[in-house]
Amino acid sequence: MDIASISSAYTAIKAIKEIGSTLLNAKIDAEAKQRVSDFVEKLGSVQDALFYIREELIKVQDENQNLKAKIKNLEEKLQIKEKLTYEKSYYWLNDNGAKSGPYCQRCYDVKNNLVHLQGGQNDTWWCYECKVNFYGPNYQAPQPRQRNNSNKNWMDRY
Repeated sequence: MDIASISSAYTAIKAIKEIGSTLLNAKIDAEAKQRVSDFVEKLGSVQDALFYIREELIKVQDENQNLKAKIKNLEEKLQIKEKLTYEKSYYWLNDNGAKSGPYCQRCYDVKNNLVHLQGGQNDTWWCYECKVNFYGPNYQAPQPRQRNNSNKNWMDRY
């Protein structure tokens, strides 16, 4: 039974209860009044029960929606995890042969958050989220500058 059905039943019982109340005000004998009064009281109990059931059904439907959203979120994370590969220093996303990335290894491992790394010059990457530098396998450290020997003895020129 759904909320609409329960609401309809609630409304119908309310209408019958009002008819019963109207009958109580009519000119009928005491025995009939007592029966109508008992009937209206029982309808009130049924109406209260339907109200409670409706409220509980609303709670269950909300919980069901929340659980469905959680399941969908977990399924999406699982799909991403299945497509993710780690290549030293960072992650890549492989989707039907298309490789995208790189993604921050720290952000994904700690927060389960895919964050694109920026840069790439000389295989050096930067994460704006966690502020970490990553150096890929093709990284070459800059060579120190060689001093120009012609400046070494500058006084010899004069």
